[in-house]
This record gives sequence, C-alpha cells and structure tokens, in this order.
Amino acid sequence: MSLETKLRKLREQKGWSQMDVAHQLGISQPAYNKWEAGQAKPTLPNLQKLAEIFEVDFLDLVQTQILNVDMSNAKFEDSESVIFESTINTISPELISKILDNQEQMAKLMKSQSRLIESLLKSNF
Repeated sequence: MSLETKLRKLREQKGWSQMDVAHQLGISQPAYNKWEAGQAKPTLPNLQKLAEIFEVDFLDLVQTQILNVDMSNAKFEDSESVIFESTINTISPELISKILDNQEQMAKLMKSQSRLIESLLKSNF
C-alpha cells in the first residue's frame, strides 16, 4: 500500500478531516492534501509526527517508501563501474534516527548562522 493510501485510510479511521491532521502537524491543509494525492512527500520529521498522530509504528507507515531496488548488473551513467548482485532492502531504525538527529543539528547550525549574519550586518551599519 502506498504512503498516500495509508495516510488517507489512517485519517479516515480516526474520523478526521485533512484540516484536522494538518492542524496537528502545524502545516496547511493544501500541503497535507498534496501528500495524500501523491503530489509531494512529507519530510522525515513530518513522517515521524504522522506516526505519532496516527498511533502507528514509524516503519509500518513508511514501509513501502523504503527502497527495495534490485541493482544487479547496474551501470551508473558516465561510469565504467558495474554493481553486481547488490540489493537494498531496508533502512534501519538506527539510520533513520541518525538522519533525524543530523537534520536537527543542521537546523541549529542554520539558526546560529542566521544570528551571526544578522549581528554582522547590524554592526556594519
């Protein structure tokens, strides 16, 4: 089952409107609608929030979104390298956790950078 189908079914099981879910996520209803329509994909932090809101396991929610790519004898564009018999099946919860941690650290660094730029601009004028 696709992510968009899961989102719609979970929302309907709760008896919620798209606006109800969007409000809980702190996003607009049109943004949430794009997820259910398959026109956009939620970020990892939003996927985590969705799992919490719908009271489902994160991996169950994203199971079909995890790569399951058979790259046997695949050749990359502009490369002489060939991959033999390699298959990517899952992304571990530990990896997802590390990705989320990295996103949080990057957000903090970006805020610090913005504050530094603002203070430099103020001091020059």
